[in-house]
Amino acid sequence: MTTVARTLEGPSLVQALDALRGAMGPDDALRLAMVLILLRHQADMAVSGREGGTSPAEPPAWEEIAQLESRSAHRLEEAIRMGLRRWERDTGVVMDPDVPSLEGVGGFHLWPLLEVIATTSDLAALFDQCLQAQSQASGKGGQYYTPRPIARLVTAATAPREGEAVYDPACGSGGFLLQARTHLESAGGQGDSLALYGQDQSKAAQAVAAMNFAVHGVSARLGGASSSLLDDGFEGTDFDVVMVNPPFNQSHWDDGGRGRYDRRWIYGPPPAGNANFAWVQHAVGKMSSSGRAAILLPIGAASGARAAERSIRAGLVHDDLLSCVIELPAGLIPHVRNAVTLWIFAKSKSPEQRGQLLFIDARDAAMSTGRGRRVLPDDAIARITDVFAAWRGAEDSEPYEDVPGWCRSVSTAEIVARDYDVLPSHHIGVPTAASPAQEGHERVAALTKELYEHFETSQRLERELRDLLGHV
Repeated sequence: MTTVARTLEGPSLVQALDALRGAMGPDDALRLAMVLILLRHQADMAVSGREGGTSPAEPPAWEEIAQLESRSAHRLEEAIRMGLRRWERDTGVVMDPDVPSLEGVGGFHLWPLLEVIATTSDLAALFDQCLQAQSQASGKGGQYYTPRPIARLVTAATAPREGEAVYDPACGSGGFLLQARTHLESAGGQGDSLALYGQDQSKAAQAVAAMNFAVHGVSARLGGASSSLLDDGFEGTDFDVVMVNPPFNQSHWDDGGRGRYDRRWIYGPPPAGNANFAWVQHAVGKMSSSGRAAILLPIGAASGARAAERSIRAGLVHDDLLSCVIELPAGLIPHVRNAVTLWIFAKSKSPEQRGQLLFIDARDAAMSTGRGRRVLPDDAIARITDVFAAWRGAEDSEPYEDVPGWCRSVSTAEIVARDYDVLPSHHIGVPTAASPAQEGHERVAALTKELYEHFETSQRLERELRDLLGHV
């Protein structure tokens, strides 16, 4: 028998996936990679258990996979399925769809991927690469995984604290929940103290989330694979932090009207053809008495004229639940070309915040990474979160001040006068010092003065010409 080679300079993940091109589709190749990473992780945990004096009842599937002949694709598929069935039995997670078929796939296709997984020293980072590649390759309509910079911004804005419960009702791969732990640990807290909860209507996405948590060594509770809007997997449970990047402008969300009339819609039934404000009301309704929530929405949700949406915005403003709206650049989220907004809610505001709403216009904060892709750089994330922290009076923050063209604190009365329009760029305007209107007025004045000077020159030349002609 041969074993997977452990070379000093083996193939990269990209090269390994390229080797599978033609033998299977890119989605299947990525799914196969994620499953193999999970099985390698399970084997590593078994080795740790043996070193600690315990041993698994059955040998890990990866031990068999790593010893297979390169031409034994059929046996490899059997070993993968066996290992995955064991994991499903132990965790209760049902993988859907199942492991891609390896029929007709040669060992020379598979060997680079096996080598990459066998030789990596950081399985979690390798799994993250798979998620990033999957999001870029197959995200459609709202089925994508949130880019990490956006997850960092959302978690920094909601600032999870030790012992709190964190919930994502459209969790996808679980990125928000993992980032909540990372944020807390970077602030010196204990990530394990967080209670993490997630749900997603996609069985495939929820299975990916379960694998993601396992590979990162994180415990999280996942609800059933169904829409949180129709089947709340954690009914009756409140959370300290709610974070969600839902499918934008989701139509047919209410199952033919079944979900439109629900006691959660305290500000009115959301439109039948658009779930944006169903997600908003669900997130707000799941907050504890001291809870915070953050939700990404298309810009149309902030200023749309539809009566139902405007009425819901009015209720949120009058109840003083909305703390901040941030207008973000276009192109940050795969397959979403337009700008997006981040809405931040809080159940309890300080006396200084009450009756006020912070607007931040960060449309120009993106950085291009080539190929039409854009990201939110670290300094932009820091600037946004610092402004929000100052506005809400966070400890050790600088005093808050409005910055023309960037941020402005607005009273509820002004928002009411603007017909509950909460799009930041409609309230902040443009910097006074560089106002296009002022620049235009100055330019017109300069051109007018120049034109009058030309008129005077023309009249002088005309008089001189007449005088010369009179002497001929």
